[in-house]
Amino acid sequence: MEREGNTEAEARLQLERETAVAAVQSCERPEELGALLWRVVELYAGEPFFTSKQLPFTYTVKGRELFCDRKEKSITEATVTRAYEKILAAQAAGDPIRGPKRLCMFGAPYIWGILKGTGLAG
Repeated sequence: MEREGNTEAEARLQLERETAVAAVQSCERPEELGALLWRVVELYAGEPFFTSKQLPFTYTVKGRELFCDRKEKSITEATVTRAYEKILAAQAAGDPIRGPKRLCMFGAPYIWGILKGTGLAG
């Protein structure tokens, strides 16, 4: 019986994640983008992700910061939002970003891994 409950909880979480990702993808108001994106980050905390060099990592969220298990310093909500905005701008300009190097910011390999892993980049 408990396993069924876990399956239902997992299905609910997956639906919530998909809904949050769709909300980011369809966001038309720049002032709302950061909060929507951060909700995705919160919902995926604890899940395994990979850098572009295939190094596995997970992260936790505390307030407006995320902490990767491979780094000591945190990555802020503002940095994640700036990275995503940079990806969108490059895509709109017809020159899509295909890896973390072009983000040119602290934590880029991890931000890229999260955005790619959630379907928001790459």
